[in-house]
Amino acid sequence: MKLVIIGNGIAGNQVAFDVRKKDKNAEIVILSAENVPEYDPCSLPYYLGGECRHADVFRRKPGDYAASSIDLVYDSQVLSIDPESKTVTTRTGENISYDTLVLAHGGDLFIPPIPGIDNQGVFSCKQLAETEKLAAHNGRSAVVIGSGAIGIEAAEALKRKGYAVYVIELMDWILPSLFDEATAGRLETELTGYGIHVFTKEKVIKIKGAGTVTAVVTNLRTIDCDTVVVATGVVPGTALARTAGIDTGRGIQVNRQLQTSVPDIYACGDCVETIDACTGETAMFQLKHNAIEQAQVVARNITGEPARYLGAYAFARAHFFSTHAATFGKTQRATDCILGDKRIIEREDGKNYLRVVLLNNQIVGGQAIGTFADGLGLLIGAMWRKDDIMEIAAKMRKTPKGGAVHSWPMLRLGNLLGF
Repeated sequence: MKLVIIGNGIAGNQVAFDVRKKDKNAEIVILSAENVPEYDPCSLPYYLGGECRHADVFRRKPGDYAASSIDLVYDSQVLSIDPESKTVTTRTGENISYDTLVLAHGGDLFIPPIPGIDNQGVFSCKQLAETEKLAAHNGRSAVVIGSGAIGIEAAEALKRKGYAVYVIELMDWILPSLFDEATAGRLETELTGYGIHVFTKEKVIKIKGAGTVTAVVTNLRTIDCDTVVVATGVVPGTALARTAGIDTGRGIQVNRQLQTSVPDIYACGDCVETIDACTGETAMFQLKHNAIEQAQVVARNITGEPARYLGAYAFARAHFFSTHAATFGKTQRATDCILGDKRIIEREDGKNYLRVVLLNNQIVGGQAIGTFADGLGLLIGAMWRKDDIMEIAAKMRKTPKGGAVHSWPMLRLGNLLGF
C-alpha cells in the first residue's frame, strides 16, 4: 500500500506514525507545503513572547521520519487531485500516485479585504515562518485584528516584548466563539489590567502607510502603530477537495469512518466538517484534541481495524499572564437555535467565576476562570454521561452533610455547582 498524506500538521503526522506502527511495509509519504518538520501552532505565541525556545515548538525532528521510514517531502503544496488516476499534482508540476490518500492540510488564515493589508509590518501568528518574521520585527506599537485565542495570545506575547498593544474585535466581546459575554467581560477586564487596550464592536477600515504600516483606522478611531497582527480565524481548506469532486460544506464532509465521498480518500483535522459528539449536530471544532482523535480513527480504518468516530467537542483554554480560563461544549449563544429548556448556573468567588450551560437539565457547556477551571473535568464527565443536573441537586438536598463513600463523585459535582 502506498499512503499519501497531504499536510504535515498534527493530524497528518498522527496518521502517518500510527499507520507505521501497525503496518511495517506500507510506503508512507507526507507532502508538506512548508519546509520544516511537524511543529505545534499553539506554541507559536509563546515562542514569540520569549517563553519558549525556537527548538521547543517542534513536535518532531527530521530524523524521526527517517527512523520510521516515512518520506517527508518539503515545499510540496498540492494543487489538485485526480481520483481516476489516483494521483495528486503539486505546485511544481510533479504527479504523485497513491493507493490511499489522506487530506490533513488544515485551513488557511482568513485575510479580510482591508486596504493596506499588504503593507510591510503586517503579520500573522498561525504559521512558523510568519511568526519568525514577527519575532524578528523591531516594532513599538502593535494592533491585533481579532480576539480569538491566537489573537489574545499574540497580544500577550507582544506586550511581553515591550510593545504597546491594541486589540480590535468586530464582535460584541472578545473570544466570541469560546465564551459568553458574561465570561468574556471578566477576561477583558483582566486583559486591560495588564495594559492591553481592547476595543470591541469596531471594524478595521484600512491600514495606513505608503508601503509600511503607520496606523490602523477603524470606524471609531485611528491608532498609530508600526505593527499589525491578523488573527481573524481559519478557513477550512476545501478547495483542494473540490478538485477531486469530494463533497464539501463548511469543511470537507466525511462519514463516521472519516471517509470522504470519493473512494480511498480520507480526511481529518481542521479541514473536515464532522458532528457534535453530544448533540449530533453538524459541527466544526478546529481544535488539537479533535484532530488527534480523528487521525487515530483514520489510521485504524486504513490498517483494517474498523473504527467509528464519535464526534468532535469543544475544549479550549485562554491563558494570559496570570489569568487562566477554560471552556468546553456549547456557549449560551450557541444554544439559541436549539429548542428546549435552557438554564444558566453561575458562581463567583472574587476573580474566580463559573458558568454552566444547561439544556433540558443536562450540561451542554461550561466556562470557568481561575480556580473553578480545576473542576471542569467533573462537568465534562457529567456532559458525556448526560446527567440530569436538577435530579442531582434534589439528591444533594437529601444527602446527609457527611455524605457517603459511594456518593463522593455526586458530592464533588454538586459542591462545584453550588448545590
